[in-house]
Amino acid sequence: QWREMLEPITVLSPLRDYWGINVYVTSHDLMKPCHWTIELEEGGRIEGHFNLDMLEQTGDYWIDGTEHVRRVLVLPTDLALGYHSIRVCVGDLERTSPLIVTPKTSFQSKPMANGDKIWGTAIQLYTLKSDHNWGMGDFSDLAQLIKDMAAQGADVIGLNPIHALYPISPDHNSPYSPSNRSFLNILYTDITAVPEFEESAALKRKVTTKKFAATVEHLRATSDVEYTGVSALKHECFSVLYKVFKKNHLNKETARGRAFASFVEQQGEPLQQHSLFEALLAHFKALDINAWGWPVWPAAYQDLNSAAVQSFKEENEDAIHYWQYLQFITDEQLQKVDKLAKSLGMKIGLYRDLAVGADRGGAEIWSNKESFCLDASVGAPPDALGPSGQNWGLPPLDPIQLKNKGYATFITLLRNNMRACGALRIDHAMALLRLWWCPPGKTAAYGTYVYYDMFDMLGILNLESQRNQCLVIAEDLGTVPDAVMENFPKAELYSNKVFYFEIGEQGCTEPEDYADKALAIVCNHDMPTVKAYWNKSDLDLRWQLGMFGSEADLRAEQASRESAKQHILNLLQKHNRLPAGTPKDASQLAEMTEELCLAIHEQLAVTHSQIVAVQLEDMMLINKPVNIPGTSSEYPNWRRKLDMSSTELFSRPEIVSFCQKLNKHRK
Repeated sequence: QWREMLEPITVLSPLRDYWGINVYVTSHDLMKPCHWTIELEEGGRIEGHFNLDMLEQTGDYWIDGTEHVRRVLVLPTDLALGYHSIRVCVGDLERTSPLIVTPKTSFQSKPMANGDKIWGTAIQLYTLKSDHNWGMGDFSDLAQLIKDMAAQGADVIGLNPIHALYPISPDHNSPYSPSNRSFLNILYTDITAVPEFEESAALKRKVTTKKFAATVEHLRATSDVEYTGVSALKHECFSVLYKVFKKNHLNKETARGRAFASFVEQQGEPLQQHSLFEALLAHFKALDINAWGWPVWPAAYQDLNSAAVQSFKEENEDAIHYWQYLQFITDEQLQKVDKLAKSLGMKIGLYRDLAVGADRGGAEIWSNKESFCLDASVGAPPDALGPSGQNWGLPPLDPIQLKNKGYATFITLLRNNMRACGALRIDHAMALLRLWWCPPGKTAAYGTYVYYDMFDMLGILNLESQRNQCLVIAEDLGTVPDAVMENFPKAELYSNKVFYFEIGEQGCTEPEDYADKALAIVCNHDMPTVKAYWNKSDLDLRWQLGMFGSEADLRAEQASRESAKQHILNLLQKHNRLPAGTPKDASQLAEMTEELCLAIHEQLAVTHSQIVAVQLEDMMLINKPVNIPGTSSEYPNWRRKLDMSSTELFSRPEIVSFCQKLNKHRK
């Protein structure tokens, strides 16, 4: 960097302790005439002169006997927010670099800025049950849930990551290990709600045949999602829908044709690359069932820019259009449910979830390999529960390449995940500052923290949040560095509070001690349900899976759990919320009751946190976990469905009464 006059990009952030750009010159350049010009994003320019020898020096470095210095060129504080460029001239030397001007805070809707307290739910979309879906929750089920919950007074519906997975490998089903975080999982599409379905008499006949109906009924009746069966049915229909679209609308001046063309143009090169990857993946999978991702393709096709890939792209335009079309109809249905939530007056509506990384063999990394460090993977350092740490197997973004490329990958991720929602939850938001990198062939215990420019990342996040009018929830569970605790609140990012983690040796956190700007929840997808927590079945399951170092560790966890349960009862009793007939001694209550479960959530509803979420599985007293962290094939993660539909759940008088109490507490 000392040899280059300007950094690859400058992000001006009010959170940083200076407002300007770094200029790198030699000590011989300090007396040369200097000039700067900023070309504004919306057109126009501003300019000025400066004297290098009058600027603050923040560093120096000697190379081959020559002193190089870094000085800060202070810029006007009233620059318009946005993506600009700056040209700096020092004598005869001239350089241009991108300049991003960012706000101090993220977006706050009027109700949230006013301090309104709201409640809602956080769901895994595929778990939703209905008499309509084809074996996994879809966007039509989500629309019904929105209607049911809005009628009860809810203002937010949280979604699991709905990122694109591997369409030809449906059992690779973890929403936190996607192929591409910038695009959508097409299996959430309701086939019968696609406009082309109504244009296809053949497809309408097909889905009413006895054989097809029987297959759907079987898939709908299973307690776990059978992804292979669901995927096979939907892809069979996707091809028919595309043929109808191609015949009636593609490259034609119909409303649908224009909408598709607009979507493709708006999504630009990232969609083109994603669809090219999907076409290649389908091609190689047809030749070899083990061709699961780009690392096992022929070498000529592992590089996006190779001649072989460009030839494939030219020869398979129709296949690329097909995959673009599937993203189009999926996005269309997501946009529709987002508008529904807003039309029903939900103060946030949908919140989406951005996973911390993408799968090594998927589209996101293949199309942008140089931005990732493929010889490492992200995870978490060792702790009491995981003495070897956690290795999530996801390649990290390279902080140097990220900056060299003007944060383009990060910006695309934010824009595409802030589409069609009122808030974005960022999984493991400490990644804005640092990630635990694990070396190949070693456990996470051999890892180290690698740092990113938090002020750059946070500034861009705030800018995109404001532009997309999207509130940001930063999942800050685990080891939280001081820099995060200091700067996230300044940026008005919402924290994440989990009731289980608010139970200490001395008792439970009191309601007034919960952070105001926070999403509070009793537990999440990585934790046991309330019922499982109470009966300790999660500990038994972890023991069966060999996840404890010794039986003594198991006994210690069981004892700790019993202590936590007693603290919960003490908290409820203190606040006059212990249900009638419930023992005051936790050892006398082996099983969780519905009354106690709802009382715990009522207690959470009186905390100071502005957002409270109740999991549907806890309203249904489900015991089985949806995910066990640290497992893959040992347990059927990301498959378990709910026990009933949302309509059934919210028709129960005790649940309606519970929702009315939540409304009262939140107001």
